[in-house]
Amino acid sequence: MRPFVFLCTGPLCSGAQKATSLCFAAFVAAVSMWHGPVEAQQIAPEARMHDFGTVARAANTEHRFYVKNNHSSDMHISSIRASCGCTTPIVETEWIKPGETGSILARFNTGTFTGKKAATLTVTIDKPVFTELQLNVKGYIRSDVVLNPGEANFGEVPVGEPKAIDVTLDYAGRNDWSLLGAESPSEFVDVQFEEISRAGGRVSYKISASLSADAPLGILQNQLLLKTNDRNLTTVPIRFIASVQPPVQVSPHALALGTVSTGEPIPQRLVVKARSPFRIIAITSEQAEIRVETSESAKPAHLLNLVIIPDPQASDGVIVGEILLKTDLVDEPIRIPLQFSQLTKNAATSVVKAD
Repeated sequence: MRPFVFLCTGPLCSGAQKATSLCFAAFVAAVSMWHGPVEAQQIAPEARMHDFGTVARAANTEHRFYVKNNHSSDMHISSIRASCGCTTPIVETEWIKPGETGSILARFNTGTFTGKKAATLTVTIDKPVFTELQLNVKGYIRSDVVLNPGEANFGEVPVGEPKAIDVTLDYAGRNDWSLLGAESPSEFVDVQFEEISRAGGRVSYKISASLSADAPLGILQNQLLLKTNDRNLTTVPIRFIASVQPPVQVSPHALALGTVSTGEPIPQRLVVKARSPFRIIAITSEQAEIRVETSESAKPAHLLNLVIIPDPQASDGVIVGEILLKTDLVDEPIRIPLQFSQLTKNAATSVVKAD
């Protein structure tokens, strides 16, 4: 392909510079021509701004910006900086594969700042092409309303078990300030409130949040809404989060072995744990032979050194299956996704010869 030659026509270029300098604007235009508009590929313009609204002091206030990689090669987020200390940006996905979506977390620092705040987050992407994205957040942090702790965090909760936690809301200002109601958007989380003290323009409430026993497995998160008689702060949001865990937990949750040869032993390691002692009865798979030594004694955590040998009768290509892990703690086996690309010895020999 014939290379491009760029001529600088900017006001700072003159004489020989116009014939030899690489104009940055022209370069960006060329990149856009070959890759599409650089910024538009990463995140839609309407999704680059988030308004936290009016929030209480010390409230855990966060927002995720999602970044999609529409390129044919991996995208790398090299850095991110904020124009204001009121917001802490965190790159949650440094490398994003083609077609996949990563995230950037913007954390509003409500514990150290008050009043109207705004920040510009500049995201630098250096691969596959260099570009910078600007994200914006804003909000108003009330100094007269304080939450302790800053969110209703249930932590890790075993499936089938209820849990209740309390958050304290303190207000200082009007003598007649009060909560009028409380709402939860989740059928699995209930919220109640109780006034515990009031004197000299100060009032405290106990906010009680309860997670029901029928909450589903996985991460559960949203916001509880407290209604007030304050027309400048009609609702006080409280973030809640719960991680509902299965009776037996396995890490890693899935096994991806990559490309393997038929009959090749692949060592892997699993950590299996629960709240109470248990025994591992069997580990099997229809896609591979599983060799492992298990303990005869019951204990709350097992470290398993597996040797996985792909089925020699299987054909070449991508194999998608699962490993079934049976314990004496639950009736149903734990299903661990298993995936690998199998290459027979004949195919491997052909590839070597072709090279």
